[in-house]
Amino acid sequence: MQRHGSKNRPKARPVLREMPLDQLERVLANHRAWLESDGRSGERANLSHAQLQGLSLWSADLREADLSYASLQGADLDHARLRGANLRHAKMAGASLWRANLRDADLSYAGLQGAKMDHADLSGANLHDADLTGASLWGAQVSGALVEHAIGTTDEQLKNAHRA
Repeated sequence: MQRHGSKNRPKARPVLREMPLDQLERVLANHRAWLESDGRSGERANLSHAQLQGLSLWSADLREADLSYASLQGADLDHARLRGANLRHAKMAGASLWRANLRDADLSYAGLQGAKMDHADLSGANLHDADLTGASLWGAQVSGALVEHAIGTTDEQLKNAHRA
C-alpha cells in the first residue's frame, strides 16, 4: 500500500490576482494617503501576487508597498519610487526601471532577467538570489546592495555601475 503524504504532493502555486485599472488606481490613491499621513489614513498598497504585466507605473509612488510575487514582466517602472518596497519573488523580466528608486528594497529571489535598470538607485537593496541575467545596470547606484548574492551578474554588467 502506497501512502500519499504531503511530501509527495506538488506545492500549490498562488494564483495571480487580476488587477483592473480602476482597482489599481484606488490602491495607489489609498497608498498615497497612507504615505502622506504616516499611516494614519489610507492603506499600505498590497499588490502581492498581482497581475501587472506590461502596465505603465511610470513615476508611481510605491514606497514600502508589498509587490511580492507580483507579475511585472515588461512593466514601465521608470522613475518609480520603490524605496523599501517588498519585491521578493516578483517577476520583472524585461521591465524598465530607468531612474527608479529601489533604495533598501527587498528584491530577493526576483526575476530581473533583461530588466533595464540604468541609473536606478539600488543602494542597500537586498538582491539575494535575484536573477539579473542580461539586466542593464549602466549608471546604477549599487553601494550597499547585496549584488554579490545575485544570480547572473557579470563584471561587464557591473563595470558601469556606481559602487561607492
